[in-house]
Amino acid sequence: MKRTASASTLALVAATAANAGGMAPAVQMTPAPIVQETKASSSSAAIIIPLILAAMIVLASRSGGETPLLGSDERLKTDIRRIGTAHNGLPLYRFRYIGRTTEYEGVMAQDVLKVRPDAVAKRFGFYAVNYAKLGLEMKTIH
Repeated sequence: MKRTASASTLALVAATAANAGGMAPAVQMTPAPIVQETKASSSSAAIIIPLILAAMIVLASRSGGETPLLGSDERLKTDIRRIGTAHNGLPLYRFRYIGRTTEYEGVMAQDVLKVRPDAVAKRFGFYAVNYAKLGLEMKTIH
């Protein structure tokens, strides 16, 4: 909007100067400052990921006798530290889910996909693992 106002002001000054028979005075225009917008992905992730986790927990609890699938996608986790190797050769990690304070021990779905894709499913765009198919349990630490 400022550029339009400046251009119309410049045209008015030039027309006035031309009608008066003189030369239009020099007008110095400064460019409008560029405002850089920040991506909302990191702040929205702090809201969306816990909601996805909550939905996955509800679905797991309503599995109706089926073995529940637990959200094990590395994109849902933070503070990830490898702590060892399971009996089946999969890496074990200690982690927290984004937006949560409780620590867990378990696997990353991306690792499981490489050796046991039948134990992985996609839920809400994220991978979930059937720990029973792996002969493992995800542990709550604190």
